[in-house]
Amino acid sequence: METKRMCLVLLLLLRFALPSTAQQAPLKLWYDKPARQWEETLPLGNGRIGMMPDGGILKEKVVLNEITMWSGSEQDANNYEAYKNLPAIRRLLQEGKNDQAQALVNKTFICKGAGSGHGNGANVPFGCYQVLGNLNVQFDYNGADSASLKPEAYRRELSLDNAIATCSYRINGINYRREYFTSFDDDISIIK
Repeated sequence: METKRMCLVLLLLLRFALPSTAQQAPLKLWYDKPARQWEETLPLGNGRIGMMPDGGILKEKVVLNEITMWSGSEQDANNYEAYKNLPAIRRLLQEGKNDQAQALVNKTFICKGAGSGHGNGANVPFGCYQVLGNLNVQFDYNGADSASLKPEAYRRELSLDNAIATCSYRINGINYRREYFTSFDDDISIIK
C-alpha cells in the first residue's frame, strides 16, 4: 500500500514538474494564400457575434453573423425524459459496448421535436443561421494597376491560443498587415 502511495506521489510530482512540450507550442492555423471559398475563411466570434475574413489582397470579403439571425423561431429543445436512460448508457460504457451506448444516446438524448422552423424557416424543419451581412473592403495600393501587383510573403493565420487572426503580405517592398478579433467584453468585432 505504501509503495502505491509513493508511486502516485512521484507521478504527480513528475507531471507538474516537467514542462509539457505540446502545451508550449502555439496552436495556429495558417495559409499561404487568400481563401477561395467560405469554408477556407478564418472563423472568429464570441458566442453571439462572428466574422469570417477571407484575407483578400485587392478585395476582402468578411462574412458577418449575429446570433439572432435565425430562420426559425423559439423552441424548447430539451428532452426532459433523457435522464432516465443515463444509468443504461453508463452500464453499456462500463461493459465496453461503446457503439450500443452511442446508439442509445442518439435515440434518447437528442431532441426529436418539430424544430423551430416548423417547416417554414427556409423550408426546413429546423431553423438555421442566416448571414447578417457581408463587409466588402477594396484596397488601393497607391493607384497601382491590379495586374502588376505581385504580393510576396503572404500569410493568413488564426491563433487558437489568443483568438486573433492576421493577414500579412508585402507589395512593392511595403509590408501590409491586418488583424481581426472579436471582443467578448465589448461585444464587437474589430479589424485593425
